[in-house]
Amino acid sequence: MIELYQLRWSHYVEKVRWALDFKGLAWRAIDIVAYKKQEMSRFPCAQTVPLIHDASTGVALSDSSPILRYLDEAYPEQPLLPADPVAREEAWQWMLRLDSTLGLQARRLGYTQLIMECPDALPRLFMTQPFGGLFARPVWRSLAAPVLGMMLTKRFRFDRNRQDRIYERLENLLLPLAQMLERNAYVMGEKLSAVDITLASLLRPLRIVPHFSHHPRLQGLFVWQQRLFRSHGRDAAYPYETMIEAQRQRSGAMRGRVSWMETPSTTAADAERSRAVAANDQHSVNGLSLFKAWPGYLKLRWFSGVGKQVYSPAPYLEA
Repeated sequence: MIELYQLRWSHYVEKVRWALDFKGLAWRAIDIVAYKKQEMSRFPCAQTVPLIHDASTGVALSDSSPILRYLDEAYPEQPLLPADPVAREEAWQWMLRLDSTLGLQARRLGYTQLIMECPDALPRLFMTQPFGGLFARPVWRSLAAPVLGMMLTKRFRFDRNRQDRIYERLENLLLPLAQMLERNAYVMGEKLSAVDITLASLLRPLRIVPHFSHHPRLQGLFVWQQRLFRSHGRDAAYPYETMIEAQRQRSGAMRGRVSWMETPSTTAADAERSRAVAANDQHSVNGLSLFKAWPGYLKLRWFSGVGKQVYSPAPYLEA
């Protein structure tokens, strides 16, 4: 039995869940408390999610791509990586590149979208267990939401989305992928691989970011993702997708007009360099830094430069 320590809504965790199911392995999920992670403290590896503990081998391992590689080596049936060493290394570099670019940037913009439109979703994601579910109640939820929003803003620097050209860098990464997948069913080869699972899983947060989910040149990419989700039983909406969708239907609006991107982006894509490990974008947060996060959070909430537009479902949903 494999234990998977998870934040249920994490797109990196979904990547591992999908691989476990694809291989037909016996596993169980263990939900952790995000800001404590005590459930994982007994393991010698990095205390990050996803983390697996394989009882049959004694291996404990974190980070989604190394986990997929381990699963392929320990359980070679239903392979996710090519047998050819050159192709295997190519697939590995694809995974690390997507982890280090799409995964980080999609997470950053997904949380940004929740803060701008539906901050009450944050306590429902992060604080359902503490104090007997106290923060699941509307009044306490409204008090906790700004604090969580500030913590996340400081940890991931959402207030620097414009300076860091996150929208532009993601657009430049995804447009060539969309073109490639109009011609091919999979990123590599003629069947599903770990690269496809990585791309489809890490793309999920952008389903709530209108700049991407409604982008006319990216509809084919989301249709490709939707096809894989349906054929592999991954198409159930995540809680944050349901929450923000309900908010948009109530208000009739969504935040999708990125004011500084009125002309096509000329920002260079992230360099395609060889990687040994995936990048990380988290920064430490303490009491003083949290207090200093107020201006950035308020700017993100009300003056982000991402304007309102009339709500409409993403076109790919009707394809």
